[in-house]
Amino acid sequence: MKKRKVAAFLMAMLMTLSLAACGGSGDDAKTDGNGMDGTQTDGGEEIVELRWLNKCESEAEAAIWQQLADNVTKEYPNIKITIENTDWTSYWTKLPVELASGSAPDLMYMHFSRASDYKNSMLPLGEYIKDDENVNMEDFYSGILDCFTFDDEVYAFPYDFGPYVMYYNKDLFDKYKVEYPDEETDWEEFLEICQKLSVDGNYGTVFCSSCDYYIPQVLSLGGEIIDENGTFEITDKETTDALQTLADLINVQGYAPKIADTANTVWNWEQFEAGNIGMLIDGPWCVSNVINYCDFNVGYTIVPAARQHVTTINGSGLAVSNTTKHPKEAYLALQSLTGPAAQQILAENGRALPSRESVRDYYYEAMSEQDGLEEAIKASLDIGIPYHVTENFSEVSTILNSGMDVVFSGEATAEEAAKDIQAQVDALLK
Repeated sequence: MKKRKVAAFLMAMLMTLSLAACGGSGDDAKTDGNGMDGTQTDGGEEIVELRWLNKCESEAEAAIWQQLADNVTKEYPNIKITIENTDWTSYWTKLPVELASGSAPDLMYMHFSRASDYKNSMLPLGEYIKDDENVNMEDFYSGILDCFTFDDEVYAFPYDFGPYVMYYNKDLFDKYKVEYPDEETDWEEFLEICQKLSVDGNYGTVFCSSCDYYIPQVLSLGGEIIDENGTFEITDKETTDALQTLADLINVQGYAPKIADTANTVWNWEQFEAGNIGMLIDGPWCVSNVINYCDFNVGYTIVPAARQHVTTINGSGLAVSNTTKHPKEAYLALQSLTGPAAQQILAENGRALPSRESVRDYYYEAMSEQDGLEEAIKASLDIGIPYHVTENFSEVSTILNSGMDVVFSGEATAEEAAKDIQAQVDALLK
């Protein structure tokens, strides 16, 4: 297996260099009287340096984002971007600290589920969109763009979207002569597959400490943690039964490994990439992991049906901080980073199913050798529903994930943990 990492040393160096050299919105930036950074391009334009705080999980992914940032400078020579990459868990710790301390980045990653929490920190884009003849808002997948729109004002541009699908290790299936899962695979057949693969140190499936990955299965099993109105209710018997069924795959049947690192939200991927996991649930934005880190053949299908065939759809985007000193340049960078050319690059590298319809087929064409991927995505979109969230979802999801850790570890039942989780969420949202 090729080793996955975003080296801590390199991250620290990037952060140090960006804070020292970036014009962003920090107090130490050296600017001229116009808020510029005091240097010029060969053509005499003032150079503006933007700092981009980004969620990133691997070196391979970081290289893709760097290519997009470099392309902004090619398009606008006076705009220079310094990227600070950090993993999912650290990102949602770092971003609020920077916003609260007055050192916000100029550009920021934004997940649809967190957008409402950060609306007051993002720059409203309406006036820039109105004056931009090239942005083509109709090109964006409306289901995700709507998540970044509040009171008819757009606050972020999405770069991807997609449904959760099932990845499976074809080589492991072949080794044990197990039939591949497909759109007709139901829950009982899923369990049979897990049993057949859970031998010789292998496991049928895998989880990690993030509700994103298992909510599709909870829904399939008849449970629901958050409804379409944003109401959080985890103590319902159907929901606790569904959660217990998933935890039992680890602690009773032994079909999934114990979650060894609950702080690592890509721990499941690290196990899958090692080659000893049969099936994993994630979105089409992670096919780049297969391309860069999996030394085995992978197939794709929809999430197996228990009581119903269902999955969730979500997506991510980029936003401009409302305290940036360079809103015009930051908007131009945002437009470039989420534009058709940028999304084509993301698509060709398997990093994103483009949110722009005009370039979506590039993803399917570039990923045509990924067995069953296009069919799995399109079938999953047909059965997919929006990923429902609450207010203050950043905090709610933290409560949910930490509360479920004791269930997945076998220290508490789902029914016991659900009472405590519900009480904490109720206290937060009251």
